Amino acid sequence: MAQRRLGQPDSRGAVIYEQTAWGRRYVALDGSMRDLWLLSFGSAKEERPAAEKAAAAYTAACGVPSTGGWDAPHQRIEDGDLHPGRMARPERVRVVEFGCGDGRFTLLLNWDQDETARYFAADARSVLAEVVDDTRTLPGSSCVDCKALAGCAALIRTEDLLPLSPPARPAAWRSISVSDLRTYNECPAKFHLTRQLKLTSGDLESAEIRRGRAVDAWLNERHLARPAGGCRTLPLPEDPSAWSAGKWSVSGQEAEDGAGMLAQHAAVCPLEGLDAGERVLVQHQVACYDPKSDLVVIAVPDLLYTRDGGWIWRETKTSSSALYERKPLLWSYPQLALALVLVLIAAGALGGDLSRSRVEFELLHADDLSFEELDPSRSQVVSDARDVLESLARPWAEDALYEAVPGRHCHGCEALAWCQPGRDHLTDSTVPTEDR
Repeated sequence: MAQRRLGQPDSRGAVIYEQTAWGRRYVALDGSMRDLWLLSFGSAKEERPAAEKAAAAYTAACGVPSTGGWDAPHQRIEDGDLHPGRMARPERVRVVEFGCGDGRFTLLLNWDQDETARYFAADARSVLAEVVDDTRTLPGSSCVDCKALAGCAALIRTEDLLPLSPPARPAAWRSISVSDLRTYNECPAKFHLTRQLKLTSGDLESAEIRRGRAVDAWLNERHLARPAGGCRTLPLPEDPSAWSAGKWSVSGQEAEDGAGMLAQHAAVCPLEGLDAGERVLVQHQVACYDPKSDLVVIAVPDLLYTRDGGWIWRETKTSSSALYERKPLLWSYPQLALALVLVLIAAGALGGDLSRSRVEFELLHADDLSFEELDPSRSQVVSDARDVLESLARPWAEDALYEAVPGRHCHGCEALAWCQPGRDHLTDSTVPTEDR
């Protein structure tokens, strides 16, 4: 624990500042080196934000063994009570990222005291001050752990979100997203392992998924530009066969297909011609609380923006094939069903004009696109959306076992390493019929 005591209260009214870092802590016998190992459930992270690394290094370099905390200041352990190596100020610190799922690790930094002080001043000090001063409310999945949930005015509330009964047994508040429900619908065990226990295999993602993430990151960068403007006049990747956006890099055919998708999007970008006074939210997390079913529902639209008094929710997806028209759109993309219900609720809660609100769906291919509009002011459309959500959510809400349902989806499943029924299924399916 690194602690700073002030002679008198500062502008915040504080007299003590404490900084701690959680993880496995190690020290050389002579006290010259300290390690802080940060644990991940699955694979080790390759990188962390600069502020996180600098704060962790500073705490390891300047902190002292202590007790207490939580509801009172930490108390430093006096010299002589511990091995001298633990009390010494280290010459160097290392911060290591460790993956408990696969046993691999990443050395994030190895700094001396001067480097630690320099990076802390440059990368962490202002961020920590912002954290201390920030009083915004940001509704999301963390609401389920918040003691102020019952009285929070920032969280949109409705008893008409999902037609579910309250839990049979009192339980902690729950949160769910359409992505969670789709995973559950595929296999309850996969949902439990990956979404609740956060266990994944760490295998590389497919080329299609990498391409989709790169396209998404490229569009987010463009849409975040201020003042907001459409993508029609913005340049596409200079080299269509190799380009990157955010942390995603693509090359070859997947890069060329992705560049084609970006070109298709430019023709229907919703920010083209949008008035400067309208609101534009990119990848903005939307949360809604249903007190009747004790449930926080989470969604992250690609774009949420206003136009002429209405709220418009835009979902953009990439695909190698055209829209399958023989299956209802809301069943193929249930996130649109949730969007319809949330736009309906948000229009009432935020004062938007429902008649001017809508949900837009954009499906990008390399050389074509599909575009659909859904009207939340039409009762039948919203009724169909609620039917889709109920059919997905009710089995999940009533489940307490999360049993595996082996099938074709076991191939490439990110939870396979933790699922014996799935491995048994794949083993059986590889044995020739005549040998079974």
